[in-house]
Amino acid sequence: MVTGPATRPYWVTFQPGDTWVGVRLRPEYGVTVWRDRLNTAQDTVLRGKAAVDLIPGLGATTGIGTLTDLLATLTKNTADSRLPGLIDAIHASGGRIRIERLATFAGWSTRHLNRVFRDHLGLSVKTYAQLVQFHRTLKLIRVGRLPLTAAAYEGGYSDQAHLARAFRRFGGFAPSAIPQELSIPTLFPA
Repeated sequence: MVTGPATRPYWVTFQPGDTWVGVRLRPEYGVTVWRDRLNTAQDTVLRGKAAVDLIPGLGATTGIGTLTDLLATLTKNTADSRLPGLIDAIHASGGRIRIERLATFAGWSTRHLNRVFRDHLGLSVKTYAQLVQFHRTLKLIRVGRLPLTAAAYEGGYSDQAHLARAFRRFGGFAPSAIPQELSIPTLFPA
């Protein structure tokens, strides 16, 4: 299974006997996985033959050694050495950094910054930052057990209504009704 950048919730179904090896790549490697299909990758989940067609060699991974080789091939190049630092800055700010400040940090215009993000992550800078903000706030509520008002403030939302809209958009649920079975992925260690 290969997923594109997810901006809405989705369910992963499986059959008895299915086996899984999960690997999450840093966002800047989206283009190396999806190549010329990155513009259609958002909210896309490919399974079986479709996933193998996207990443030739995926079907030949028989163990951790061949998987490691495949990952090394996929992650050997990034387009610009500034991109990982920009992504890290978004995460360090909890998604609250201003786009203009991020562009200045990179020495780019906001238009060029957005183009680089779309070309390599498949998302605009704003959408990526909003996802980071959502995930951080979700963790504050679920793991940190913050009350919703405090989580909205700490997460950088203007009020609880703003928080609720983001949770419905990215999670498909209200902040007061987080599903117990929800898996909360992390990109970087907390």
